[in-house]
Amino acid sequence: MKRKWTGVALLCAAAMFLSACGGSNTSGTTTENNSASEQAQTENTASAGDKVVRVAAVDPQVALDPQQYTYSIVMKITDNVTESLLKSNADGSLEPVLLAKLPEISEDQMIYSFELLPDVKFHNGEVMKASDVKYSYERLIKMAKMATLLENVQGYDELSAGTADELSGFQIQDDTHFTITLKKAYAPFLSVLSTAYTAIYPEQACEEAGNDWGMKTLYGTGPFKMDSYQSGVGVTLSRFEDYHDGPVKLDGVDYKFIEDVNTQVLEYQAGNVDYVDVDPSVYPIYSSNETLKDQMHGFQPIGCYSLTVNANTYPDPKVREAIALSIDRAAICDSILHGTATVPTSYIPEGVIGHDDSLTEFEYNPERAKELLTEAGYPDGIDLRVTVNTKYAGNVAIATAFQEQAKEAGINVEVEQVDSAAWSDMKASGGVDCGISNWYVDYPDPESMLYPMTKTDTNSSFWHNDEFDQLLEAGIATTDTDERQEIYAKAEHIMTREDWATTPLYNETKFYLLNPKITGFEVDSTFRMFWKDADIQ
Repeated sequence: MKRKWTGVALLCAAAMFLSACGGSNTSGTTTENNSASEQAQTENTASAGDKVVRVAAVDPQVALDPQQYTYSIVMKITDNVTESLLKSNADGSLEPVLLAKLPEISEDQMIYSFELLPDVKFHNGEVMKASDVKYSYERLIKMAKMATLLENVQGYDELSAGTADELSGFQIQDDTHFTITLKKAYAPFLSVLSTAYTAIYPEQACEEAGNDWGMKTLYGTGPFKMDSYQSGVGVTLSRFEDYHDGPVKLDGVDYKFIEDVNTQVLEYQAGNVDYVDVDPSVYPIYSSNETLKDQMHGFQPIGCYSLTVNANTYPDPKVREAIALSIDRAAICDSILHGTATVPTSYIPEGVIGHDDSLTEFEYNPERAKELLTEAGYPDGIDLRVTVNTKYAGNVAIATAFQEQAKEAGINVEVEQVDSAAWSDMKASGGVDCGISNWYVDYPDPESMLYPMTKTDTNSSFWHNDEFDQLLEAGIATTDTDERQEIYAKAEHIMTREDWATTPLYNETKFYLLNPKITGFEVDSTFRMFWKDADIQ
């Protein structure tokens, strides 16, 4: 189908995106004083000789606790303060962090035996024990937000329901040895234990802090300790001298809260920050800057942006398919995302088990959309309320573009803009009929891509399909790669090509600017921001 909406309407949406993100000063000062900018970056990295990396960040406005708040802007900070037992690499391999070695696994894949590193200290001086690990996992379950990560551990059901006080499948032998017994074989289990949600907290300190945990108090075992967190200002981290892997080279990391994406880059140019994420709205401006282009780095996170339709509001798959066919992804990628994104062929990204190379790009076909709506009993089209979180200006621009594109399919789109608090409440209660959201894997496994569709309120369309659920059960029960490829490819096809529970919008490349004097740091497809190995030359 020929794309027709590529003229004035797209330009208006793109202009709105630039204005919303950059204000009246989006350009003008961006390409001037290149030599001054370069000099600022080399001279102002840190004051008084301190090796402190300054990061432009968005204010989370919530506790720095991934067990409660699953935002990536939270984990960009906490990944340097708290640690999990294991770390996932971009290729899917695992390495021990707080463990003496990788766990031993029983022949039936049900019992995992762990040995902690000895004498690992939390930032308050307490030594980490097996009981702290048990506490952290039990707290994760009680917090409920990401509890289902541990749903295959024996005793999960009872603890989650409140009929038990502890996780019976977690048995402690001594301070450094423990076992975890599963209810059934679960192939990604060790990958789950590498996520930010399964970070280890000191039991006594966390309990004593209560609601101040993640706000005034946050102790971990990481290379940096939190000195302060002030909403509207930033977060200050300093080197933890008793770090179990030895003190790191940096003296600290200073997160400066700067909401406006253009201002963030201007602060980088002025030498006031050393790292900044480059928003797609300003990428064309700064990627062509002679000084900055060599300081620009890119990576492709494992995940995608999607248009998710509430299956309770629109129970007919034909209607959901019609909605999917009424958005011109290629035009959005070109004119709003400025070539930093591509049209997907699959919800499961390339390189992850379950990705189907034979599929074609999701198309824009408003004529077919109208036919489907007629078949579903809506010959005059439908009204569609698309809710977007104003925290993300790009989503507002995309929804506005969709509003114009969908007219050709007979779909009247109303764009509803809400703040973050309202967005979270509406998602959980089913108040979002259609929304734009993103999902990045917690670990590079297809189970991490697909389980949120039916098991959490953070990315749920309130859609359920028995065959899909059975396939997900089969996928976690085997470690055979070929079997898992077939299983997850079929599950994803049901979700996005048969039931149309969600429709992928685009796969993005993210860009960031990094002071060239900083070494030993990069962001890869895992989308985790670790400053442990960084240094300033």
